[in-house]
Amino acid sequence: MSCSAAKGGWEVRWRDSTGRQRSRRFTTEEAAREFDGALHEHEPPERRSHDRGRGRGHGVYAYRTASGPRWRYVVRRSDGTQTTKRGFLSEKAARDARRRVVEQIERGEVRHTKETFEQYWSRWIERRRPYLEANTWRAYEVDGRYRLLPVLGPIPLGRIGVEDVRGLVAELADQVAAEEVAAKTVNNTLGTLVVCLNAAVEDGLIATNPAMRVERLPAAHIEREYLRLREIPLYLDSCADVYRPLAELLIGTGMRISEALALRVGDVELEPTGGLVTVYRSHKREAIGSTKSDRFRSVEIGPALGRVLVDQLARRAELDGGSDPKAALFVMPVRERHHGRGRWASTGAPAPLDRTTVSREWHKQALADAELRDMPLHSLRHTAAAAWLAAGNSLMYVQRQLGHSDIATTERYYGHLERHVLAAGAVATEEAIARAVGAR
Repeated sequence: MSCSAAKGGWEVRWRDSTGRQRSRRFTTEEAAREFDGALHEHEPPERRSHDRGRGRGHGVYAYRTASGPRWRYVVRRSDGTQTTKRGFLSEKAARDARRRVVEQIERGEVRHTKETFEQYWSRWIERRRPYLEANTWRAYEVDGRYRLLPVLGPIPLGRIGVEDVRGLVAELADQVAAEEVAAKTVNNTLGTLVVCLNAAVEDGLIATNPAMRVERLPAAHIEREYLRLREIPLYLDSCADVYRPLAELLIGTGMRISEALALRVGDVELEPTGGLVTVYRSHKREAIGSTKSDRFRSVEIGPALGRVLVDQLARRAELDGGSDPKAALFVMPVRERHHGRGRWASTGAPAPLDRTTVSREWHKQALADAELRDMPLHSLRHTAAAAWLAAGNSLMYVQRQLGHSDIATTERYYGHLERHVLAAGAVATEEAIARAVGAR
């Protein structure tokens, strides 16, 4: 409590029992002193002990909700303004979160921003363009334009919380239920948001990344189509002459079509027992880039595929620049008739095969001519994996041939096809039972 002169009069200031500051003005000093003395005779009651631990001066407060008590913390930002964060399930969680934020502010790692998520996203996506493959950048941009910005765009960057991200995922999950998007698309979008907000943490604009605490949707079960062993000869015999060497390579190596179209003459090393093909790069929409895993791998091939590639190298050597190790292995033939099927090069130096021609024309036509069910071109990669397992090779062999970074990926896709292990186990079990019966 205090009594002082103020603006031609006298003012008494004090705090009431709730801690709130109060004041009252008087025209004379005598009246003010008398009121001040009366206040001293009635000291405010001591604040309740449970308020001291979570009340003023400590920055952590409890409040009630329909779901029970919750806690919030209050902290001053780098610009001196005050902010609060709510929704903590315990006082300790709120205190720990507040302590981390205060430490980051004191170290200068976090600064207050009034930017919305949309404003930061626009800066971030352009900043990332030089560092990303064109297809990756385009996928980020599509995630932002169609799924992230419509929901999170207007929200201030520092106010995006876990519940906001969960709400986004819930909206997208409704679209999954309506079969408008796939669960994988939702998870990829959440991954894009995680990367963006991680950058905001590194820029010191937010203390933590709320998207890291949101669970991804369970992966949908997908039946992957592939050619059975008896169907492979039917398919190959129905391929156009210009397409068949590529088709045999896809089935014999399990390469992605983007990797096969980026092969160069020098990537093939042949020997009487087969040889190997080294995958260094992949064919992107605009240019040649890195493989999906950003790693190169060597794929072992058998003698039959080796002979196919010998013939392909010989045909390639007959065309312009075909002996150069950096020359594309598969190129468009010169158009011989005006209405020839496919986007064939008509003049000039040989150009790499067109992916659309391969997948939508030559591949589809081969399936139709062989009277086989429709399936995407990528099914030839699954065909290779199924054929290797049917021949008794291990999942580890398939993993290395396909270039999976984790054996769990191979197990998830093709573990059910590893029949030789299951069959051997069934036979061994029956033999053990028979021996036990005979011993009796």
